[in-house]
Amino acid sequence: MSRPIRIAHITDTHLGYRTLNKPDPASGRNQRTVDFERAFEWAVNDIIEQEKKPDAVIHAGDVFHHARPTWQSMRHFIQQWQKIERAGIPSLVIAGNHDTPRVRTGGSAYSILELVLPNTTFYAGYEDKHDHETFQHLGIHVHAVPHGALTSDNPVVPQVFANRINVMVIHGMVKGILKPGQHAEPGEEELDTSLLDHGFDYIALGHYHQRMQPPGIGNGWYAGSTERNGWGDYETQPGYLMVTLNGPGEGFDEPEVHKIPEDIVRPMIDLKATHAENMRGPEIAEEVLRKINSLKENEETRQRAMVRARIWDAERGDRREAESILKREAADLVWHLSVPTEASGNANTGERPEVAQEFPDIRELFGQFVESRTGIAFNDRFAQIFRERGDATLAEAIAAAVTVAPEEDELT
Repeated sequence: MSRPIRIAHITDTHLGYRTLNKPDPASGRNQRTVDFERAFEWAVNDIIEQEKKPDAVIHAGDVFHHARPTWQSMRHFIQQWQKIERAGIPSLVIAGNHDTPRVRTGGSAYSILELVLPNTTFYAGYEDKHDHETFQHLGIHVHAVPHGALTSDNPVVPQVFANRINVMVIHGMVKGILKPGQHAEPGEEELDTSLLDHGFDYIALGHYHQRMQPPGIGNGWYAGSTERNGWGDYETQPGYLMVTLNGPGEGFDEPEVHKIPEDIVRPMIDLKATHAENMRGPEIAEEVLRKINSLKENEETRQRAMVRARIWDAERGDRREAESILKREAADLVWHLSVPTEASGNANTGERPEVAQEFPDIRELFGQFVESRTGIAFNDRFAQIFRERGDATLAEAIAAAVTVAPEEDELT
């Protein structure tokens, strides 16, 4: 009987994620970009420092947040993954929808990684692969299905091999997971359950950021992301899985969950919604600030946290005035305060969706646009000047459109 095999299953690290235009005090780089790098570094260190070292590491896609990652993101991944190679742990990585080029002839960052990480196997093309070599000494066959293979005209055909531990690595959304009202991500590929063959000893899933075993897929798990990308990941507990495979056809033990500590990942706090009917702007702001000050989290956690304040039934002018006050007053209380646009309720029942849709700030969108084009359409110097002048112009335009003062509003 073969010995049990331990595999570290990590996915959706999204290196290069950038938002909110808030700088890291130490480096001056985008703070959320640094957050994702810290979380990934912790996960890699935890993998290699296990008392019982894993036999293999599998990354199930979306190493990067963009198909053309910055050199900082590439450098960070290489630095960290080299630790896995130096530890003598063989590894395999597939591409997800975020790090797969939309144009097939555009080339892939993974082709560079192959040159500097020779002991790691990368699959980032548009075909699925049956890999018998990477983990041959462990008796493992891997059916690698990168995102690109799911977009190909040639269908993916699951295949398992006798007398081998069969593992599928695939990046997509298992059919039936999304709840009513939830929307698929652009570029997302839906995985029909028929593709997830029950003959595999384990299916390492990537794409969905919640750690879970999909309904009806008894041999597969989503490991979840290593950081929270946005409010859609509010309930996510970032981390990775350690899976013990018992042998060919013998399944696996309950995965060990390795959570990334909350002092590493960025906290997210969702305030109870404020019902603001007949409330003026200062009253709305005062109520939101009261809720922030009464949070059970300690001051240090609050000052590191992204906080969401949903405001319902406010008049437009009062809402905008409240947002202006909160932007000033909450700056020293929390790291970032988000006030999402109120979503309309159900026309028949009047019920509100559990989570309101949040629209990004226009200055944030502009910064993200410049970032995405830097190195492609803009050189670094032009991008810096363009961003600074564009952001200043947008700030002036927003300031000029501030809601009338309360005194003026009372005269109408």
